[in-house]
Amino acid sequence: MNFDYNQIKEEVTSSWSRCLKYNKKREIDSSQVVKPGKFNNHIDNSLKKYFKTKVKEFNKKLEETSCFFLVNENLVIEEISAGFNQLIKLEKLGVKKGISFLEKNSGTNAVDLASKLKKPVHILPGHHFCRPLNAWHSIAYPIIIDNEIYGFINVVDKKEIKDEIICLTELLLNNIELKIAHLESSNKRIQYKNSLSDKQFYILKKIANGLTEKALASDLNLSTSTIKYHKKKLFNYFNAQSNIEMVVKAFKKGFLTFNEVSF
Repeated sequence: MNFDYNQIKEEVTSSWSRCLKYNKKREIDSSQVVKPGKFNNHIDNSLKKYFKTKVKEFNKKLEETSCFFLVNENLVIEEISAGFNQLIKLEKLGVKKGISFLEKNSGTNAVDLASKLKKPVHILPGHHFCRPLNAWHSIAYPIIIDNEIYGFINVVDKKEIKDEIICLTELLLNNIELKIAHLESSNKRIQYKNSLSDKQFYILKKIANGLTEKALASDLNLSTSTIKYHKKKLFNYFNAQSNIEMVVKAFKKGFLTFNEVSF
């Protein structure tokens, strides 16, 4: 991963200027911890579990002690993966689940900058505005789905973060983005039940597999007129004028998967 250090430097400078202008204290505002509820439970529990498992594997394999934060789109820490002693130290320093990385709460930091730039940010000890962040090397990766930020992976270490950790973190990022895309596709497939009947969804899959109206009528023991009626409903739902357009839109919306269609 290549980091745009010139742009990062400019953003760090601008952020520090704002913090100084508004007399931001040099400590994280831990009074603003977000309690479990509306704003800090945005990330699926299966993703949190996967995140913790993989980070544990990384650190064990490389005999490293890097700390990883899984942060939601509101810049709130939802999960922390680190060694037991590290977790205790972080807690004592005021870094825990529910902490916000918004600049107004935590000063200049990698996650806030990654949110502004919508790209990975690597900043060094001393570049953070608040303690204890200013003692850390920190890399924040935005998790981006369909050009929208879903959350962030933030890896921090008092030592320079090794290339091996960076590579594994980027692999973790890619895997999480794929898992989120799959989850969202599954959720969309669940939502269709509120709009399409089981029969209409069955007809959609069969049309995608090339069945004609006559073949569908025979398969479902229905008249071709009834099949035409359901097709009209499907065309209206997907705002389509043809079978091909309808099937393409059904794929894009996650109603169909390649496993269900023969080519």
